[in-house]
Amino acid sequence: MGMNKVSMLDCTLRDGGWVNQFQFGRTAMEAVIRETEAAGIEYVELGYLDEKRGSCEDRSEYSDLQAIVNNGLDEGGKKAQRFVMIDWGKYPVSSLPVQSASGIQGIQLCFHKKDIEKALEAGQGILEKGYRLMLQPMVCSRYTEGELKELVIRVREELEGAAGFYIVDSFGSMTEQEIKKRMILADGLLPSSIALGLHAHNNLNRAFSNGMAALNLDLEREIILDSTLEGIGKGAGNIKSEELAAYLNRRCQKTYDAARLKSAALRWIRPIAADHVWGCSPEYELSARYGMTPTYASFFFREHQCSLSETEKLLGLIPDQKKDSFDREMAERVWYEYKINGENRGGRGI
Repeated sequence: MGMNKVSMLDCTLRDGGWVNQFQFGRTAMEAVIRETEAAGIEYVELGYLDEKRGSCEDRSEYSDLQAIVNNGLDEGGKKAQRFVMIDWGKYPVSSLPVQSASGIQGIQLCFHKKDIEKALEAGQGILEKGYRLMLQPMVCSRYTEGELKELVIRVREELEGAAGFYIVDSFGSMTEQEIKKRMILADGLLPSSIALGLHAHNNLNRAFSNGMAALNLDLEREIILDSTLEGIGKGAGNIKSEELAAYLNRRCQKTYDAARLKSAALRWIRPIAADHVWGCSPEYELSARYGMTPTYASFFFREHQCSLSETEKLLGLIPDQKKDSFDREMAERVWYEYKINGENRGGRGI
């Protein structure tokens, strides 16, 4: 490894929460945080703040920061930096208390391209309240080179003091070359004080190799790779924390306790697979190829028991403007109309 510092961010309780509706329970939430911190992971993401859908206890989708205190999860600064995510528009920055030394240290702010203006304004509010700020522009594959360049410049100029900026492969559709191109662009425009992160999804079984592609650029800044225990995450999931830690120990002379992470994955996360599904699979590969959220593929293939060929045809009927976020009402309508038309033509596909 060259001059750059490589760090891990475990987002098991955040991205993994999409699998089980964030219902980990307090015991498991405490264990995941304890074990990932003890293993030496530098950043741990505790979940989402969501004003409407958040809960007061036992879930990693919180109604407010007080819910994190109620769960006893707020003692930051012990071993890892503790972050929570705000999906722009789902939690008002005005409701955040001023950051305290014993509390959550940072906010991950994710946002869609159409909301850049308001997200940058929210980022300023987060910094003013004393939190470390990392920015995750979702679906980076949707940005042209010019659009991404403009965003990075605005982050540099308007969010001085930001801690990190991410390349986010929301649909697991990006190639190593696409990851490298975007990482290099951001690296050339950001001050060295801002870490460059990668959040990769595994729809095409490329999450790990895309992470390695980012590392192999040998950039002279901190590089943060997101991962989860057992790879749990929305749709096809993420890089596995336990595997990434073991690799970075060999490749970059890191000293993570990979065995501890593996044990935590087996004890706290693998049992979730008895009732919930994640990981690389044919329907999620299709969702990557069609450049959309994997929830549509899961809806057609799993919820409505469509065949793969039917699922592919249905994904092709989703309008471009609806691809980034799941619209259940619209998906139901597409499925129903296809079902009626399919029956009129003489039955199901293979």
